[in-house]
Amino acid sequence: MAEERFEGAGAVYFYTISEKGAVITGYEGHKMELSVPSQIEGTEVTAVGKKAFFNTTGLYRIYLPDTIQRIDDWAFAHCRDLEEIYLPRKEYVLGKALFMECGSLKRICLTQGNGDDVRGFGSLLASVCGILDAPYLFQTTKIDDREWLSLWDTRMLTILHEDDMEGYTKLLLCGEEDYGSRENNLDYFLEEKRKRKVRLAFLRLLYDKGLSDANRKELTDYLLSHTRGCASEETWLVLKEEHGEEMDYISLFLNLGCLTLDNFDSVLEDLGEEHPQMKAFFMRFKEEHLGGYDFFGGLSLD
Repeated sequence: MAEERFEGAGAVYFYTISEKGAVITGYEGHKMELSVPSQIEGTEVTAVGKKAFFNTTGLYRIYLPDTIQRIDDWAFAHCRDLEEIYLPRKEYVLGKALFMECGSLKRICLTQGNGDDVRGFGSLLASVCGILDAPYLFQTTKIDDREWLSLWDTRMLTILHEDDMEGYTKLLLCGEEDYGSRENNLDYFLEEKRKRKVRLAFLRLLYDKGLSDANRKELTDYLLSHTRGCASEETWLVLKEEHGEEMDYISLFLNLGCLTLDNFDSVLEDLGEEHPQMKAFFMRFKEEHLGGYDFFGGLSLD
């Protein structure tokens, strides 16, 4: 099949025509947000081909049309800036490693034709390609089913219960040529293991449909045991380094009791000049909480 070139809306697509429609095989452009066309030269776009967007930089958000039926291997792999992708909610033929090394991916949003994220499960779905590392859970029609959530929780608890030292010896054996690297440093390794657990705990508590009381308590206890002032502080580090401007994470951190009188001064000192809005909320929380006011009822600065 001969590859053709199509230009539209400031983007260049390469494509082929198959029996079932047009297949996007490549992309050129510098857009931060991209809507893949539903038709090219009168033919429906039905597939995103192998490595079609591989290693595309600068692309923050992408929308796929309702006509898509198949997404092939590594279609969006190594798109390091990609944070959101919108897919119509339906069955697909899916290839492998679609979002491999997409470290910024936060949401895979499923839509019903109006661009709205179906029931807010985009972050949970994105996690199966990232921190959860469970590609078998990439099921676009089942993400809010009780069974799917139960499988998600099972995988989450497997990671949460894993010994923090698990995998370190293997890492050393695989990286024996560079023992001095940061990745082979034990303290760094343990911190990254705990950060992964913290990310999952934050995520599941934010999107808590079907979460059992026992699991909720375990996740809460884990976050509280790694906040500022504890022997290890990954709860605080993940909040400060990755979610310092996100009010849902900040509110959860406060609601769980991760900010206390004992660690308040240390938290503000650690923030320094970073995240002034978060610092303002923390200061307001201290003042109004101690005064008995309903802090969360008036959380907005508006």
